[in-house]
Amino acid sequence: MKVFTVIGYSNSGKTETITRIIKELVGRGHVVHAVKSVHIEGFTIETEGKDSWRFWQAGAKTTAIRADNETTIIVRKSMNAKELLPFFQGDYVIFEGFHDEVTLPKILCATDPEELEERFNESVFAISGRIADTMTSYKGVKIINGLTNIRELVDLIEVKAIESEKVQR
Repeated sequence: MKVFTVIGYSNSGKTETITRIIKELVGRGHVVHAVKSVHIEGFTIETEGKDSWRFWQAGAKTTAIRADNETTIIVRKSMNAKELLPFFQGDYVIFEGFHDEVTLPKILCATDPEELEERFNESVFAISGRIADTMTSYKGVKIINGLTNIRELVDLIEVKAIESEKVQR
C-alpha cells in the first residue's frame, strides 16, 4: 500500500486537491483511503450524553458506532500515521495534514510564497493549491494545478508515494 500526505494552511486548496486525487486514483482502478487530521482543541466526533460517549466515560478505550450505512471506530488517543496504517487495506492511503510526519512524502498546497516558505522542506515532492495560479515551480519542485492538471499530479504521486512499510515514527 502506498502513502503520502497533502499539507497546507486552511483555504489553500487541500480538500479540493485531495478530492480530485481520490477520483483520479479510483478512476485508475485503485482502492483509496483518506485520513484527515483535525487541529481543533477539544474536538470529538462524540456527542456528550449519547451511549457511546457514556461508554467512553465509563472507561472504554475504544468505542464503535454501527449504523445502516457506516461504522465509526473511536480510539481514545491521537494516533500517528504508522499507528493508523494497519486499519486500512488497499492501494493508497492519503493523509491530510500530518505535516510533522517526516517520512511521509508531501504535496504542499499554498496560497502565496510566504506559505511555501513556512511549510516547504525536503519531503515535499509537489506543490499545488491556489499558488498554481501564479507560480510554476519553487526551489526546484514543480507546482501543478490540481484543478486543471490532475493527471500529471497523480502520475507523480504514483512515482513518489512510498510503501506503507517505510513509514516511521
